[in-house]
Amino acid sequence: MEGKCIFITGGVRSGKSAFAEGYIKRYKKHCQAVYIASGVAFDEEMEKRIMRHQSDRKRDSWLTMEVPNRFPTVFHQLHNGHILLWDCLTTWLTNILVEGMPAEEMLEQLQGQLTEWRRKGITVILVSNEVLDAGISEYEFTKNYQQLLGNLNQWLVRFCDEAYEMNYGIVKRWKG
Repeated sequence: MEGKCIFITGGVRSGKSAFAEGYIKRYKKHCQAVYIASGVAFDEEMEKRIMRHQSDRKRDSWLTMEVPNRFPTVFHQLHNGHILLWDCLTTWLTNILVEGMPAEEMLEQLQGQLTEWRRKGITVILVSNEVLDAGISEYEFTKNYQQLLGNLNQWLVRFCDEAYEMNYGIVKRWKG
């Protein structure tokens, strides 16, 4: 049986993570929930957010994998007894660009990994931010980031079985 892939997007503080975690809780009785975290504590606010999220997941017995940029080899050990929540791909892509890693190559690896998980029967929930509502930036780095993220999100919507957008805690189902 093929796995399911769910895409969730929306603006900052729109309720994406809470919606994704609620989605996972429906399946948690039958699967080991795995949280793929890409956040890096670059300031005090982010450090507090990460600690809060870690505390919440520990209480709910999530298995957490820290993936700020490169894919860990343990990804290949995941199987259909797992349900994954990756929060968030926007942060992951930012980390890749800041580190100077080859973004296109990393995006190809991501697409291959998602295809493998689907083939293994793993359900994957992907969270990404909507950053294009404000228009295209005049700054080269930001414009490149927006282009890469826009292309990634479009590919994900095509690839995924379901697609949701969050606005002010309200869910809009776009696909599935």
